[in-house]
Amino acid sequence: MKSGRKCIIPIALALWTAQAIRADATIRYQTEVKPSAALGPLTETFAKAMQPGPGLSVQIKGSQAYATSDNLIRIFDFGKQTITLADPAHKTYATFPMSQFEEIAGAAIQLPPEQAQAAEHAMASIKSHFDSRMTGKTAEIQGVQAEERQLTVTIDMPMPAEMSSTGSGARIVMHIWTAKKEEALRVPAIRELTLYNAWQRYVMNPVGLLQKVAGKAPGMSGMLMPALEETYKNPAVILRTQIEVYLPFLATLAKQMAGQSQAAPAINVDPDAPVIEMTQEVAELSTAPVDASLFEIPKDYAAVPAGDLIRDALRPQPK
Repeated sequence: MKSGRKCIIPIALALWTAQAIRADATIRYQTEVKPSAALGPLTETFAKAMQPGPGLSVQIKGSQAYATSDNLIRIFDFGKQTITLADPAHKTYATFPMSQFEEIAGAAIQLPPEQAQAAEHAMASIKSHFDSRMTGKTAEIQGVQAEERQLTVTIDMPMPAEMSSTGSGARIVMHIWTAKKEEALRVPAIRELTLYNAWQRYVMNPVGLLQKVAGKAPGMSGMLMPALEETYKNPAVILRTQIEVYLPFLATLAKQMAGQSQAAPAINVDPDAPVIEMTQEVAELSTAPVDASLFEIPKDYAAVPAGDLIRDALRPQPK
């Protein structure tokens, strides 16, 4: 595997530094969260927590990339192999070698011992299963030909006898639509973003970071890591992600609540329907010129240790 990566990187570097065939590129996503209307107040709090922040976008100019995700900005300089993190809420920034990202971020993301112990206890009796398959479905998204891969995480948990007939405790189904390989040759923006993905995965090792983070919440690694690894190992550009969460036992629970109280409103829950759906899809894909000033840190931002910046950025922000 390592030898294969060593062969690929010089080719990617040659393409990345060949300015004659380079193009600026921008990709922006829009996110929609839709809870089940039948559950009403039961999912309202969860749906609010899942509502998107400022949004996800990537802008590329030459050997630099500017990425936003929620309340954190990431500026990559692939020529210098450095990364700058900026937190607009606190007007702080930190610059360090890309090779140190996994170590710095892993150390900054800490789970208090009591929470880790509680998570381990809660997950002890839960089993999960993972499945991944290409569905054969295709679609055109923003003028790009895409193909679908379906990832399914099934979570089995102990259920009361009266709910056992509803089957598995939970199921998460992810529909990942990525640009077909040949589209990187046809669409300049897809070519730039594919190289960006390949470089980011090679230099920063996001899967390694995810493994470290998951290891701090025992039980979570076996549940979600296979799906995350499947997503990150492919450098193809993701054009659409659809996530459906199924909790079939809620149908039985709703009937029990209605039977116990005549004042309780009747909730008609379909056990085969998702209780919440989230869709993230490309809203803009272009090769319009990207302003070079985007990669400059504002003068009123203060330099801070990277670990401190990450911890501050991860704290919940007021909606």
